[in-house]
Amino acid sequence: MAKPIRATPTLRGEEARKFLKLMEKRENSPMSEIDRKLFANVEKHRKYFESFLN
Repeated sequence: MAKPIRATPTLRGEEARKFLKLMEKRENSPMSEIDRKLFANVEKHRKYFESFLN
């Protein structure tokens, strides 16, 4: 039988501030070439991906 999954711990204090700074830095950074290609591919096949949601 599978073991139960524990809850993800909540970030507090300095850990939370570090995480927010990292996320802000990532959000403001330019897209990498790989990310750009992936995004273009998703946009190209958007209807196909959306068909799974309906």
